[in-house]
Amino acid sequence: PRISIQAFCETDGVANPIERAGEDRRMAKAHLKVHMGGIATAIEFYQSAPTPNLILLESRSEPKQLLEQLTQLAEYCDPSSKVVVIGHYNDVGLYRELIRSGISEYVIAP
Repeated sequence: PRISIQAFCETDGVANPIERAGEDRRMAKAHLKVHMGGIATAIEFYQSAPTPNLILLESRSEPKQLLEQLTQLAEYCDPSSKVVVIGHYNDVGLYRELIRSGISEYVIAP
């Protein structure tokens, strides 16, 4: 079965590797779309569109603001959608809070 993936990136340093990964032959059954813009762009987008199987979100927001933005986004996300956050803060407390709130994974941006 096909998997749909949408990425919302704030920097080219994250967007470009995601686009390159989407060109890999192992991603042939995946439909990948990369949007420039972070969580605010995703919130605006999903107000009028269904969420995909996987959402990749890059955020440079402070941890508190990040959690608030994700709470807003959750209002528009299908419960079956998986969400991976690519952040710029190496913070174990933030990681635990994100996982507790239903985020599938949190990784540090390059």
